[in-house]
Amino acid sequence: MNRIPLRILRRTLSTAPRPAATAASILDHALTKVPTHGWTTAAVAAAARDLDLSPAASGLAAQPIALVSHFLTQALSFTLHDADDQLHELATPHERLRLLCRIRLRQTLPLRDRWPEALALLAQPQNLPRATGHLMELASELCYAADVRAANLDWYAERSALAAAYLATELYLCEDRSPDSQLTWRFLDSRLDEIQGARALCSGASTYASQFSRNIYNIFASQGFK
Repeated sequence: MNRIPLRILRRTLSTAPRPAATAASILDHALTKVPTHGWTTAAVAAAARDLDLSPAASGLAAQPIALVSHFLTQALSFTLHDADDQLHELATPHERLRLLCRIRLRQTLPLRDRWPEALALLAQPQNLPRATGHLMELASELCYAADVRAANLDWYAERSALAAAYLATELYLCEDRSPDSQLTWRFLDSRLDEIQGARALCSGASTYASQFSRNIYNIFASQGFK
């Protein structure tokens, strides 16, 4: 039996696509399939075919939630990068937070017709820990980038409030057809103003946190999670 020379085998193994790299390539391309196929295994499979790769080999065959998770990670990374050169021009944390939220929401805009499907996936009980993890990471990173100080409120309360405001605005965006999404930006401004008002009205951080945590639960419940 003919054997493959060891040097060729080593070179083949070293240049073969790694599963993580393969998965990332498929997911990147699969995002372009979402408008047609939605957040589904069909979108992942179509992307894999285009790239002549195997979704099964990369572990993505039955994980449409992986596509949603990939988008959330990529969108947050882009937001922080895109806002970096603009934040220093804004005088207050409130203004910086508004800019960051707008940039992030614009990542969802091209996919807004399909975004309720993504939220429905995230709201499934088995995916809820991942969903809340992404949401709290978003809130934490945006607060940090905006230099939001907790003042008399604890870290969790501040970020829970922003998470609820952001999620509510994202849902509003899905239905908004106003020019340049102007109604969405007004809605966002109102939610951020409410956070400022709640800071003044709520004397205890626990009260403040529980108020917005309930809002997060109610929003997910509206998407099918009970």
